[in-house]
Amino acid sequence: MTSQERLIEEHLNRAATLPYGLTVAEVAEAVGETYRLFNGLNGFLTSSGFRPFEELLLGNSLSGVLSEFLVKNIARCSDKVLANVKVGGHPDLLPVGVYSSDQVLKGHEGIEVKSSIQRGGWQGHNPEDCWLLIFRYIIGKQKDGKIVPLTFVEILCAQLTKADWSYSGRKGESRRTPTASITTHGMVKLRSNAIYRLPEFTVGKRGRRA
Repeated sequence: MTSQERLIEEHLNRAATLPYGLTVAEVAEAVGETYRLFNGLNGFLTSSGFRPFEELLLGNSLSGVLSEFLVKNIARCSDKVLANVKVGGHPDLLPVGVYSSDQVLKGHEGIEVKSSIQRGGWQGHNPEDCWLLIFRYIIGKQKDGKIVPLTFVEILCAQLTKADWSYSGRKGESRRTPTASITTHGMVKLRSNAIYRLPEFTVGKRGRRA
């Protein structure tokens, strides 16, 4: 199934705040390129007798791949940020001219990128001071039974501090991966600076909780 081709212009917030000279237009262009890449992969797979890309991966794996697509495409569409190519490095996007290379293990300037099918409750591995760029999407069979292609429904950005995360470490001999969840205050920051939002996916008192 072919995904969308671009974001819907009327739902873009051109006044949204983005750091390091990155623009809303560049983010929208990067999403368009991500749609194009995803459609190209699925076209090849299905024409070759394989199942669609989203059916070959588990949910978390798909989110990780989409995040990588978005990071690389944002870096392609902007001359202000570049992709951090260090495996396990933080943050994902580095402002041009701040670091001596594009391989940064733990940097203090940049943008962390996350894609998620979840409507909220987003997590990371550590509570950190960072700019966070969230891409929320839907895909596949929905609650109403309708099957939809890859569709980005909400894009949010905010500068979070360690106080905007709640940390859940390991206890005893647990092997659970430590996680940090965004607090209610952090969620308010993100949702008050929406770059893009389809009205039916508004979360809050004034909108349907989709």
